[in-house]
Amino acid sequence: MNYLRSLVSGKKKRYREDGFNLDLSYITERLIAMAIPGEGLTKIYRNPLESVSKFLNDYHKDNYMILNLSGIRYDYSKFDHNVKEFPWSDHYPPPIELLFKACQEIHSWLTESVDHIVAINCRAGKGRTGTLICCYLIYSGRITDPEQALTYYRRKRFNKGGGVQQPSQVRYVQYFAEIFHGRVKCPIITKLTKIRFRTAPHSSGISCKPVIEISRGEEILYTNKAAHREDQNSILDSWEDVRYHEIFKDELALQGDILCRISHWGAIKLKTVCRFSFNTGFIEPNCILRLSKAEIDPFKLARSKKISDYFTIELTFKEVCSCTPDMALHDRCQQCISKLDPQEIAKWRNIKKILFERINENSSRLLFGSSRLDDIDEVLNQAENCDKSYDEE
Repeated sequence: MNYLRSLVSGKKKRYREDGFNLDLSYITERLIAMAIPGEGLTKIYRNPLESVSKFLNDYHKDNYMILNLSGIRYDYSKFDHNVKEFPWSDHYPPPIELLFKACQEIHSWLTESVDHIVAINCRAGKGRTGTLICCYLIYSGRITDPEQALTYYRRKRFNKGGGVQQPSQVRYVQYFAEIFHGRVKCPIITKLTKIRFRTAPHSSGISCKPVIEISRGEEILYTNKAAHREDQNSILDSWEDVRYHEIFKDELALQGDILCRISHWGAIKLKTVCRFSFNTGFIEPNCILRLSKAEIDPFKLARSKKISDYFTIELTFKEVCSCTPDMALHDRCQQCISKLDPQEIAKWRNIKKILFERINENSSRLLFGSSRLDDIDEVLNQAENCDKSYDEE
């Protein structure tokens, strides 16, 4: 079983000491990343729940808290019910407010006692777990650059490669840093006026029948899906002639966290082409958001032979008013405030409250228990030297 579990965990670092063999890594002395504690068939290839329970109770009894991001419940009684749930969908970024609420929970627990530790799991203990850990490295005050947080997590969780790989999850770590450092204070309402592709995905020969769906939470704001497949517009090119294809032209008011899904209407069913998420608080007035092949989910799209290396999605936005994201809510114009969803306003007020109430604590103590155990600079320097050596080769 351990051999099978090692195959499933891939290049992640496993904990192999004192008879344990777990898909679990100490990112810092006080932050653990792990796969979901498995029950039933799941424990055949994931961490057996009993083993995780024994590990935490042997090493950190009465001093641990678990954050479960998976949305899958397991037997919390084995962990004295000290488990908090912050679920969001696998391979997607979370709502921006959730990241701050989860970081507040971690911070509150770690500041109570230097003996306290936090273990974080999603399903595989990779992307969602890493997204939150990277955000907390920033929230703790120890790392300011989101790229450094992503690098540190990758080096501590994986033997090779890996890390937070979904482009939209990476984007939301960057968003988190912008808000934490006060550069974005509240979302704006913006109007999406155009979406176009640079080159056509080759989903059927050299053509594609693109279906776009734009949603906010559970609400679908727009779709161009026709009543019948034969009525769906088709786009095609041979990539040698780099062309642009307009797939949306209208005026759609957007605010908050937005998800765009692109599918191809095949002969039998819709087939996913790609997706991407963004938050309107990071859209500058009258701007064009350009996402390259490497900036669109899923991350495996970057290696797809059905998508040109020149492929780009461009979204054109038009301002609704003259307000900008760096303006606080009380400085916004009346038109802007009247159009903002009250729930969106409440979310950002809560983020502001979380940041205002944040306890200032020595970041090395928070993460490692002691500054002498703080290895962040060492790990980042090693990563930089490795990157330099790779570039020279």
